[in-house]
Amino acid sequence: MDNTRNTSSPTTLVVKRRLQRTRRRLILTTALVIGVMIVFEAYSVLRPQPKTPITPIAKPKPAMVDAGKILSQSTVVNFTPEEVEALSHQNYTTHTPKPVFGVAKTELQYRSYLEDGTPIKVYARVYQPVGKTSAPIFGFATGTVGVGDQCAPSLENPAKANWANYQSHMVTYAGQGYATVITDYEGMRDPNRIHHYMVGALEGRAVLDSVRALINLNQGTDALDASHVFLGGYSQGGHSAFWADQIAEDYAPELGISGVVGFGPVMDVRQTLADILHSANINWFGPYVLTSYADYYRDDYDLTTMLQPRFRQNLRSDVLSHCIDTNLSYWGHTPSAVYTPEFLASLRDGLNSGPYRQFKKRLDINIVGSAKTDSAKLINEGAHDNVVLPSQQEAAMKRICPNSQGPAQLRVWPSATHYSTMAISLADTLLWMSNLTNDIPVAGTCVSTKP
Repeated sequence: MDNTRNTSSPTTLVVKRRLQRTRRRLILTTALVIGVMIVFEAYSVLRPQPKTPITPIAKPKPAMVDAGKILSQSTVVNFTPEEVEALSHQNYTTHTPKPVFGVAKTELQYRSYLEDGTPIKVYARVYQPVGKTSAPIFGFATGTVGVGDQCAPSLENPAKANWANYQSHMVTYAGQGYATVITDYEGMRDPNRIHHYMVGALEGRAVLDSVRALINLNQGTDALDASHVFLGGYSQGGHSAFWADQIAEDYAPELGISGVVGFGPVMDVRQTLADILHSANINWFGPYVLTSYADYYRDDYDLTTMLQPRFRQNLRSDVLSHCIDTNLSYWGHTPSAVYTPEFLASLRDGLNSGPYRQFKKRLDINIVGSAKTDSAKLINEGAHDNVVLPSQQEAAMKRICPNSQGPAQLRVWPSATHYSTMAISLADTLLWMSNLTNDIPVAGTCVSTKP
């Protein structure tokens, strides 16, 4: 057995100690690095994050799936072909083709919507050809009847107050085979609202929703040809029909609009007002529009700079209490008796002077004719129209022609006035609608023609 002790040299011991210290330093350094990484990661996760802009989510449009829903309807009244002919002759004489069909009349109330999604109720009358299948649709809007509830077209009684005898017009088209619907406007016969005159989007919605109501009335039958929908209107109603065509792609895309026809239509609200300076017999138009726009747009117009004292004191109540049959006698024929000199001067300047810029803005956003649509378009204008002057239609065609994807035409009737244009142009309009229904090309010259 070897009892000798195994010992290391001093040099070896020094080297061993240095290696041990180096290992300890490496272990401590590694631990420190790992600790720092852990702390940094925790800080990254737990520290308050910087605030970044959040893109707001667009509020979805209110559902309008029941637009055109029938809320109520009355008993059908039937007119024989002989009765249809007698009714037609109240407005049409030598211009009236003999009726082909008897006509069934239905009065109804349907659902429509305001631009903010608020549901409203609107009245309409339907006139359909009895025994006709696949009838093309004709949605029609009336000329100005008034703003007050008592002036609603659905309440017209020609024996007491003839506002244009719209039943005569509608049975005439229905007797020729068209399923027609003639609507009131938003706010009419509604105790909570006034009719917002010359607000194009609301007028257009009423026309489109009345067509939807007509389709709903005939659901499950073969009475209608819903692939051929025509929109039409007289005076204010022309403004409504062209606005309906303008918004149809967004508001009622399921309706394919074949054609739009206006009879002496308002195409430019500001020009209609300004034409009182060019002998247009429409002095009441400004008070109507002022009352409507002040209420709808919540504008505060300074009436002292716009209307004479007699007409600004009770403007709203005056407008609401007169229908079209008393307008001329109340507002008169002299612009200077209704409007202030400064307003008339600014009107000559396009309302570019004085405190009228907000009012001008409202007038101009309700112009029609500049939107691109696929429909065929026909304007029937009387050469002797002293309400909506022929010059307005010439200007409208300059907007329509570059934008219309379908044929568009202005027809000026040499002997017609504002009040006779519908009768004089009837046969021509029926042929235009028939050609479009049967896929026969119609004129689209985009120039004025005189038949």
